[in-house]
Amino acid sequence: MQQVLFTLPIFKGSFPPDGIPMYGFGAMLFVCFVAVTLWGSRRARRTADMPPEKFQDMVIWLFVAGIVGARVLYMAQYSQNFPDQSLAGLAGAFFKIWEGGIIFYGSAMGGVVGYGLFYWFVLRKLTPHVNGWQLADAVAPLLALGLAIGRIGCYLNGCCWGQVACEECRVVPLGAAHFPLLSAHARQQLVREQYLQTTTGFAVESRQGFGPDPRTRVRFVEVGSPADKAGVKPGDVVVKVNGETNSVVMELIGADEKVKETIAKLKDYREPKVVPGGRVRIEFDTLVAYLEARSTVARTAPEVMVIASDKLEDLVRDWPRGKTKLALSVERTTDEGTPAEKRETVDLKPFAPATVGLYPTQLYETVSMVLIIVFLLAYYPYRRHDGQLMVVLMVGYAVHRFINESLRIEPAVGLGLTLSQWGSVVILVAGIGIEVYLRRTAPART
Repeated sequence: MQQVLFTLPIFKGSFPPDGIPMYGFGAMLFVCFVAVTLWGSRRARRTADMPPEKFQDMVIWLFVAGIVGARVLYMAQYSQNFPDQSLAGLAGAFFKIWEGGIIFYGSAMGGVVGYGLFYWFVLRKLTPHVNGWQLADAVAPLLALGLAIGRIGCYLNGCCWGQVACEECRVVPLGAAHFPLLSAHARQQLVREQYLQTTTGFAVESRQGFGPDPRTRVRFVEVGSPADKAGVKPGDVVVKVNGETNSVVMELIGADEKVKETIAKLKDYREPKVVPGGRVRIEFDTLVAYLEARSTVARTAPEVMVIASDKLEDLVRDWPRGKTKLALSVERTTDEGTPAEKRETVDLKPFAPATVGLYPTQLYETVSMVLIIVFLLAYYPYRRHDGQLMVVLMVGYAVHRFINESLRIEPAVGLGLTLSQWGSVVILVAGIGIEVYLRRTAPART
């Protein structure tokens, strides 16, 4: 996985700290657009006698409509991932396609709408008339190519992964994929929903269970994990994260006026931040400053609730995309009674928490689509009627996607099938229906 391929060292103020990132997912979308446009222009001219410039116009219509449809269906299916349901919040989330989160069957529906609009406003007015079924045969291998390239983007982005693969139990085709966990979408399901692993490779003590210090204290370390190999040990207290102080974060909850009055009485803190829900978060660089502030709140504003955490928890909750390394400095002691100022500070080597082995279903689809492209090109001279290549693609992809989907962690929406599996059923039935229709109406080529 490589969410960020490289960074352009410009506009560092707007894109800190390194400049404009070039995301792997977005790069594959661009490569897909260019490849489909160049190859499609020749196929459309040769197969359907369609002017290349008109085909290029059509690609833009289909590309935009497909992205819209794919994004809308994703946001509808995974609405829980978009807590801000306001119009502005949904609009802002909609345009973040470089973060992944599109569904092919949504793009197919959007593409059908885009083609309908292009046909009505442009295609039907062309002279000579373009045969729609011949155009479908020209487009079929292009769709498979787009899927093959697009799934490489999914792999780079760390989305559309498969279920947990047991490499010790049996051989996994192409090898199990281990995505950097901190920035991979898999974190939501593998950690928070499936409880299959921890976010960082170690579990932490409850903050209510080890006294006044709210900084992260390690409880257990996953044996053989990158954290274990980096030297993380039970009992370690994290004091630095990626070279910066693991500051204490205090969250104040209460009436706005009371919170403001309370903040005015505190000292030695960074600029307060207001987070969604109206809660105020304050950072303290030292434990002493935090303890003094906590005492002040308890003494002068008992009605204001205080929740404590640390910078590591905040950073892990919303990890920067493209960053995979985690460098920790810890306080370590073998004696619980040792004063904090006498504990040993150890700088651990950086490590990249990784997911458990997952089936690389993205690459399975890439391989499948390449094979379908080869078959479509070989079968083209032997097709019974125009439009049959599109039928073959629809049937072949529906069967592949239905099987591949069974290797993924997706919620069932009815009869034990996922939304994409139901989409596969619809595409399969539609493909068979089109073939029956064309056999009855279209002239046979042989």
